[in-house]
Amino acid sequence: MMQTIVHSLLKDGEMKAKDKTLLLVGLFAARREERQMLYFLERAVKEGNSVAEIAELISAAIISRGIPTWLSGIEAITKAIELSPNQNSQMNEANISTFESQEQCIQYYKSEFEQLPKWIQYLIDYAPDTLLKYSNLRTTSLRDGVVSRCLKELLLYAINLCDQYPKGIEIHKANALDLGATTAFLEETRILCIYAVGIQAIWQE
Repeated sequence: MMQTIVHSLLKDGEMKAKDKTLLLVGLFAARREERQMLYFLERAVKEGNSVAEIAELISAAIISRGIPTWLSGIEAITKAIELSPNQNSQMNEANISTFESQEQCIQYYKSEFEQLPKWIQYLIDYAPDTLLKYSNLRTTSLRDGVVSRCLKELLLYAINLCDQYPKGIEIHKANALDLGATTAFLEETRILCIYAVGIQAIWQE
């Protein structure tokens, strides 16, 4: 029965099985559900995901759910290395522009959102050092790398769907659509969330 459900869940649709399995690894890492994470990790490797792709997608979730995501995720990365012993596990290096001033951060968020979000404004007002550090982490995590930014946004969309956080759902859904995701991509991501947490995953949509 379980195998039938998983086969139906992970078959190629608008989104390829390769991306679906990768999203599930990242989602369960963010939720710190390591047994489920490792189950889908094996599927993700079989579908052709590299160690670098697995590590990069998991790291993208840090901006949403913090370092605990990474602490769970290292178990998936370690397992992926074991399953891919001849693979170069180093992440691709990229030249990434970093913010050096509060004004650069503000201009970035103005380009990302129609209006400056309240949570950014409060960082500006009350925690400017955190604003600078978080902004650099955000742009590094959400860049196009070995994993597209679009897929990273779909992961963050899924995390917020499972946690029923409306603002996060709205932000990352809009970002994914702007980056080329179709409504079918969003629907298939929601189905993955229903598998993860049940019918509550669609209550906010």
